[in-house]
Amino acid sequence: MSSKPKIIILGAGMSGIACALSLYKDFDVQIYEKSRGIGGRLCAKRLPQGLFHFGAQFCTAHTMAFQNFLRDSDAINFLGSSFDVNTGSIIETKDCFVARDGMHSLLKKYNEVLNIHYNHKAIDIDEKRKLISFDSGQKVSYDIIISSLPLPQTREIFQTEINHDATFSPCLAVGMSIDGNPYYEHNAYKNINKDAAWLGSSSFYNSKNKETWVLQFSPKTSLAMMNDSDSRIQVSAEISVRNIFNGNYEITYSGIFRWKYALCNRSNLKSKFTSITDDSFAIGDWNISPRVESAYISGVALGEYLTGTKL
Repeated sequence: MSSKPKIIILGAGMSGIACALSLYKDFDVQIYEKSRGIGGRLCAKRLPQGLFHFGAQFCTAHTMAFQNFLRDSDAINFLGSSFDVNTGSIIETKDCFVARDGMHSLLKKYNEVLNIHYNHKAIDIDEKRKLISFDSGQKVSYDIIISSLPLPQTREIFQTEINHDATFSPCLAVGMSIDGNPYYEHNAYKNINKDAAWLGSSSFYNSKNKETWVLQFSPKTSLAMMNDSDSRIQVSAEISVRNIFNGNYEITYSGIFRWKYALCNRSNLKSKFTSITDDSFAIGDWNISPRVESAYISGVALGEYLTGTKL
């Protein structure tokens, strides 16, 4: 039985994995993830029609540490070109990074290193008894608990009030297959109209991918349409696509993904992670800014803090 302090991390997204990688050599680290796979908002779904990237479409790297992480995680540069419809200009993509099998695959290799329990959704944390309850009925004890969930979900399961300035916007993402002979010039389009913020092909991850596209609605439109029927959302998506693509083609739909907490605001608190109690913490991009790199920085910062204070 391990004599190392037991750290439970909730969520196997970028911040949770980055934090675990900073801790697992010195602590007994276990990650509990509510879904069946790694990645969090780095979400890609492999469906019969092909690969669909419903979450973060790419990431950028401003720090050497994150650049090294991406290199070690087999990231590649964005393939092809991107176009801003609103300004009528090409978007520079040389500093944009993706992964050939989807953004979630930046983290997949760490399955072999870390102790990750999938299909475990935390529903309550008893801070006095240091006990986590999961939707399965299982209860797990801890010495230190770290939530890498969005702030609203973290607040739902902790008893201690969490004071933070983070707010979130939703995102509706629509997966589509384009059959026939579409004509388009670029691999991705930004600011298509007031409703559609992004339209991207799977080919900017890997040129061998099937012809699949994902459209993401703007935060305002996503909020307005979040509870609409699939058919109404699909009609709105098709209108935006047909404003971009020419040619003779048909659009078939492969899924709609509803992100309730997709995009956080930039925090003014100047803290890379949040201390809830002496032994409970929260990490994630929302502590800093709405970027994948911010999630990585948040997780590493807490890992370095705990290594320095708890050993």
